Amino acid sequence: MILTVSKQALLSAMIFQAKCDERYYLNGICFAPEKKLYSTDGHRAFLGEHESEDLKENVIVAIKGPKFVKFDKAKIDTELGIITYLDCFGIRVGVAICEVIDGVYPDISRIIPKENRPVSEIGFNASYLADIEKAAKIYNPKYKSIKIKLNGNDNAAIAELNKKTFVIVMPTRI
Repeated sequence: MILTVSKQALLSAMIFQAKCDERYYLNGICFAPEKKLYSTDGHRAFLGEHESEDLKENVIVAIKGPKFVKFDKAKIDTELGIITYLDCFGIRVGVAICEVIDGVYPDISRIIPKENRPVSEIGFNASYLADIEKAAKIYNPKYKSIKIKLNGNDNAAIAELNKKTFVIVMPTRI
């Protein structure tokens, strides 16, 4: 199966995936049906979109090796375990190795806040906010702005990068 994803979505998902978690299935990026793309480390989650049409079930992919950043689209061949990076003309500019992780990815839809509640103060891990800034730079290099929807001081907040791309981050106790 060939999975297609944009540079912005792939690089942002890689920021928020787990790195060496004992929950091995979090060490990958989840390509879900209906063009949904997820990654999480258990404290924050990235929700974006991929471009693959005929996906029937979740596929978790772990990218191996150094991060490649000079491309426009990535085509992931899950059977061969190869990622082909393409430029804006569709010409191959790089290749990497990947691995399909056999596991069940958590149901991300359960952690998406359904309402907004006002907050007088809230605490966040500053490094999580710095990672949201990195993703905002990837999606909006000129105007690094986001919209944050709070849901009380003890529930997850949504940082909206664009209309279809979000980061969910859990607050910390102060």
